[in-house]
Amino acid sequence: MLTNYHCLYCQKKIDRYTLYSLYIEEDSLCLDCREKLNLKVRKFQIDDCKAEYLYDYNSLFKSILLQYKECYDEALYICFLYKIDIYLYLKYWNYQILYVPSTKTKIKERGFNHLKLIFEQLGLKEVNGLKMKEEIIQKGKSVADRQKMINNYYYEGSFIKRLLIVDDVYTSGSSLKGVLKAMKGHYKKVKIVLLSRA
Repeated sequence: MLTNYHCLYCQKKIDRYTLYSLYIEEDSLCLDCREKLNLKVRKFQIDDCKAEYLYDYNSLFKSILLQYKECYDEALYICFLYKIDIYLYLKYWNYQILYVPSTKTKIKERGFNHLKLIFEQLGLKEVNGLKMKEEIIQKGKSVADRQKMINNYYYEGSFIKRLLIVDDVYTSGSSLKGVLKAMKGHYKKVKIVLLSRA
């Protein structure tokens, strides 16, 4: 199968023939963009929780994420889990997934939940019931302002045996620490997957 289309990000023409694209799936990014994104699973700790992230927080990743989230380029969702979705599914198939909440204002502006669109392809059961006390948009906020997120979540839902929390970028860690604080006592086991770590 000869592909003849353009990279979703840089618009460079893609012409190539591979067994992977023939039997599994086409990449929506060109080879240059894909290589620069540098997919590589790395692990670290957030408090007592094990976390992993998929991409370097480099200029290309930031630019693609910005175009996806802030320019509402919904088609780019397919770029992030390319060739890693099967690994994530096999590792977390028996977990329930919790998307770190965006504000209602942001979801309304975009017209889609950016995290859900990326991670729902894993087919994991979604956890509902985590809410914000106050709608705080973190973009452009200082570290001190971001710290408010630690006490800005509460949970009204059932107990979860295995919980997978997902977010896009780990920066100050306030959102994730706030989510973990709200979810404390409501799960038996928890893991965290992030697209990137700043």
